[in-house]
Amino acid sequence: MDNQQTFLANLVCTRISHDLGGNIGAISAALELAGDNGNSVLDADTKNILTSATETLKIRQKFFRLTFGLDSISITPSELTKLCQDYLNTLGNRSSKLDFECNNISANLAKIICLCIMIGAEICIKGGHIKIHIGGNKLTIDVASDYKLATAKIACYEALLNGKNDIENASQFVQMIYLRQILGNDVPITLQAADNACRFVIG
Repeated sequence: MDNQQTFLANLVCTRISHDLGGNIGAISAALELAGDNGNSVLDADTKNILTSATETLKIRQKFFRLTFGLDSISITPSELTKLCQDYLNTLGNRSSKLDFECNNISANLAKIICLCIMIGAEICIKGGHIKIHIGGNKLTIDVASDYKLATAKIACYEALLNGKNDIENASQFVQMIYLRQILGNDVPITLQAADNACRFVIG
């Protein structure tokens, strides 16, 4: 394994650990509360914490397995659509909902579509809509929100696309680094951004 592959593996492990860690901590805390109440009976609040945290872990683990794992998972287009939306639901809430749409969604492109979902979600501060368009040998990711998008994160994406890999907190952007490795350096990726909208064009 060369240095670049080792670097990417480190980023993937860091990102997955970060995104699963909070809910693992919530489960641990809830079980500790249950142990402290003396009769080992879970109250409604503790049950809700455990239910929410375990469901989030199940969804994110499945999503990350498809995104970063070996190409051995069989998934239908409808299952892929549901998994992507379920993953976005673990990031947003009622006041900051994240959703997406994708034309020509294909199980053959599952890994790339999942990476695109992560790319779009990363720049939404308070909810937004991610639209993936596939056609004409190009893939376009359009991100729009009623709120200003994360300017600093968009700048980091731009730096990565310009060949700069030593950005701060690089694990937050592993989805773009991994996508670039899958596609190869010969496939162009361009970025256009405004306050409330951003577009990535691949191909």
